[in-house]
Amino acid sequence: MGVVSLQKGEFLHKAGTEKVSSIEVILKGKLSLSDKNTKLVLGVGSIIGTAEKPGEDYKYNYEALEDCNVFSYAYNCEDDIPNVIRSNPKIAPILASQAVNLTLQFFNEYERLYGVVLNEYKKVQSDYAEYNTLCIKAGETPKQFDDFTRIPAPKKENERYAWQYAFVKGVKENEENLKKNLYGLGTDIASGVVMMSLNHQLEFVELLGNLDDYRKDFKKTTANFTATMNLINSKINGTATEGGEGVVITNALTTILSYAGVSPEITSKFEEQIEEFKKSSNRYDSSDTARALRRDIGNTFYEVFTPAFKKAAESDDYPIEVKMFFMFGFVDEELAGEKNTAILYNMAKAYVPDPDGNVLTMFEWLKKVYEMEVDPSKNEFDQDWPTYLREQKTAGDISQKQAEELLNDPVARLEFEIKNLFSLGNRVTFGRISSFVPIFDEENVIRPLDMAYVTTQKVNGYFENIRNIDFGVFCRQSVYSNANIGIPQLYYAKDVTPYMILLPNVGSRASLWQEIEGKKRDTKARMLVSIFNVENTDDVMLRLFAEFRWEMCKTEQGVHWNDVRDPSLTSLYCDYLQFFKKNSNLSTENKEKVKTDLKKFSNNFKNMFISDYMMYIKFESNNSPRLNRVAREILFNFCPFKREIREKMMDNPQYTELMARYSKQSMGQLKPLMNLLTKIEKEGITPPKELTDQIDYLER
Repeated sequence: MGVVSLQKGEFLHKAGTEKVSSIEVILKGKLSLSDKNTKLVLGVGSIIGTAEKPGEDYKYNYEALEDCNVFSYAYNCEDDIPNVIRSNPKIAPILASQAVNLTLQFFNEYERLYGVVLNEYKKVQSDYAEYNTLCIKAGETPKQFDDFTRIPAPKKENERYAWQYAFVKGVKENEENLKKNLYGLGTDIASGVVMMSLNHQLEFVELLGNLDDYRKDFKKTTANFTATMNLINSKINGTATEGGEGVVITNALTTILSYAGVSPEITSKFEEQIEEFKKSSNRYDSSDTARALRRDIGNTFYEVFTPAFKKAAESDDYPIEVKMFFMFGFVDEELAGEKNTAILYNMAKAYVPDPDGNVLTMFEWLKKVYEMEVDPSKNEFDQDWPTYLREQKTAGDISQKQAEELLNDPVARLEFEIKNLFSLGNRVTFGRISSFVPIFDEENVIRPLDMAYVTTQKVNGYFENIRNIDFGVFCRQSVYSNANIGIPQLYYAKDVTPYMILLPNVGSRASLWQEIEGKKRDTKARMLVSIFNVENTDDVMLRLFAEFRWEMCKTEQGVHWNDVRDPSLTSLYCDYLQFFKKNSNLSTENKEKVKTDLKKFSNNFKNMFISDYMMYIKFESNNSPRLNRVAREILFNFCPFKREIREKMMDNPQYTELMARYSKQSMGQLKPLMNLLTKIEKEGITPPKELTDQIDYLER
């Protein structure tokens, strides 16, 4: 026992994690006394623990609101409290005064919470009175909700304490006079005031607990009716109604949970988790409690998302709150904030799918997996769906028959995708993995939503912009054969636009999940990005395309990706970085810079390539040299600029030789193809698209 120092945000005691064995007097600073419903403030001179019972678990959390010092005393029974007062005669009046202040806060808190519960009760009763009329208006058949109509109104138990409340209030109002003329007369008087306050505090702790129990039971019993009312209002008014101030959405979480049709246990669990998250003032800190809460919310989020998705996949008619849940992770209008809720509503309402099908929300992507249009993505162990099933069969977890059944089971495929690409990709794109939570929270909005919103138009703009510089970025070599028209074998560059999947979070990163589907090299890559990106999205996308360049080359080259005997972008770049000290084409200054950069990127060749590629696209393409001679040559040979850029750089001595060599190679490849095209056209045959596409590629 003795002085304990606390920093702002640090907990002195946490509810349910330890037994009450001490009381503390605040010497400096302020602490809060809180649970999921209540938050009271304790100042200097307050005795911490008077609302608790010695030997039992703490009912409240005690958190420092600023840097604090407290003095701790042993607390085995109530008789220990007067001893604390007697041992501090100089501050006894302050101790008594603060005890009365805390008691008054408990009185007021009960009044506040009772008002909240009573209003909830009256709202449901009022809704029930209008229920049949609204059903007719919405074209719905009324249901019976007999159980909750028999629930009595909440009883105001503190009415029997009316005179005590008036007394405590009067004492508080005359605090200064009493400190001088009564509390200071002796420690026994101050002790009596503290003990009287303690008794009242314990009584109101019990009353608040009873009120909370009533509220839980009432919400559980009326959950189906409340959700039904929200859905009816959604049909009548769209639930979100546009007014002069914007959009009003109420009880979004109830609507989402009701639509998902999850069990009462999951419903109650998610509601309590969201409520606790909202009340937490340090919900993103690194404490075990905060981390556990975020983890629990993450687990429950997907338990709600999965059944909601299955239901929505069968019908496009679902509430706007559910659409916002799918698109943005939105679950609660208070957590999102009124302004953001209105913006999200308008974005969801105005959303139009990409006509080309390349840019997809997570809901749209999962629907493609669920409807068997695409195979599930790889998991964290780089296993695709068939490989994963074979692994499960080999391990004895499933039989051969089960593996065959699961291969084309829509639900199994969906759950695999949610567990892997969705849940892991959501965390990765969020950017701060340790503080990730999958629900939309106003605290994460550090950039205006309209600026951060990654729309279909923006993504397609990024695809177009990169192609206007590095025209072959999404091309991969394919083979065409048609002996009937004289083409035994034609290698051509097939341009395959990637999938860009918009993850429902406010994040800072993009991720290349996989560069091809299965082993088919001409299939679409799968790229992930937050639907709200709070960083410089231009750089985020450029970094993503650089990573794709590297990984696609590795995939095409296979085991030879770093074998310089088989020249490629990755093999030559690795050779350049591995032996830069012996490279005669690099000056001493260049070698020092390469050495420094390698250290900066922890000797990671891929990350160094990404940095060089970004400079190549941003600066070198604008005739502003940033790279050394060797890196520039490798990049230009495998990622040549488009013709328009090359023409502008004709006078640049650093590119003259490179462009001359490139033009010679292109013409050498183009000439036989043009001859072939002429021959086919003379024979009256329509030339295949693969041939004309390759000619177009070489002429770019």
